[in-house]
Amino acid sequence: MNTFSIVIPCYNDLALLQKALASVLKQKGIDYDIIITDDSTDNDIEQYIKSLENEDIRYYRHQRGASIADNWNYGLQKATGKYVILMHHDEEMTHDNYLKQVSQHMLSSTDVVISQVYLILNGHSKRQSLFCRWIKLFVCNHPACLFLVNVIGPCACLTVRREHLQDFNTKLRWLVDVEWYYRMLHGKRFIFDPSLSIHSHHGHQRQITQNINVMEAFRSDKTEISMTYSDNKTIRFMLCLYQYLILGTKHFFRKI
Repeated sequence: MNTFSIVIPCYNDLALLQKALASVLKQKGIDYDIIITDDSTDNDIEQYIKSLENEDIRYYRHQRGASIADNWNYGLQKATGKYVILMHHDEEMTHDNYLKQVSQHMLSSTDVVISQVYLILNGHSKRQSLFCRWIKLFVCNHPACLFLVNVIGPCACLTVRREHLQDFNTKLRWLVDVEWYYRMLHGKRFIFDPSLSIHSHHGHQRQITQNINVMEAFRSDKTEISMTYSDNKTIRFMLCLYQYLILGTKHFFRKI
């Protein structure tokens, strides 16, 4: 059994995948396997992975489903490592001791390790600095608040013990990652280490948020989440706040 399984679901963007893959392959002093689940419409990624001839990389072709999370779950179900990271093809680890540092945290009976995120937009890096450390810690300690504000960022910022791993809810589109974070953090022991960082590329054509009707997706997600957590008044309240304070403001200023 490897220490880490790095799951990279991908779709039609070889250039970004190469960056994500390179950031994992440069990791030092730790064992891992990489699981590529590909639902692209061409064979570019498959041919590239085969050309590497790397035994640490396992490639799987996936039939694209109705939900964006189908491919994510397909990859998670292939994970065999003690700790699992789901890293989209537009995300990267920023230094070559990332996995080793995470593993050291896991030795202290931690269930989840959370890292910092730097957004890459037009080639420039910007830390997600809106949330100071104590706000991030408060929200993660009260994960229902994530439905109001996602202080975590992309999925690659979470490392989870495999025994706690759960699938994404494929009925969700806009809050699919947030709802998963809630389940990964609820009742778990976590560490937030701001010295660990992930680069997340934004603004490219295949970014999920560039290809979705936010208001329509949120309304559908709100119904699903409210039914799933019908006995949790805090989650339903956070969803209402998010709808009127966050999405309402963005809609008013035509940001969505």
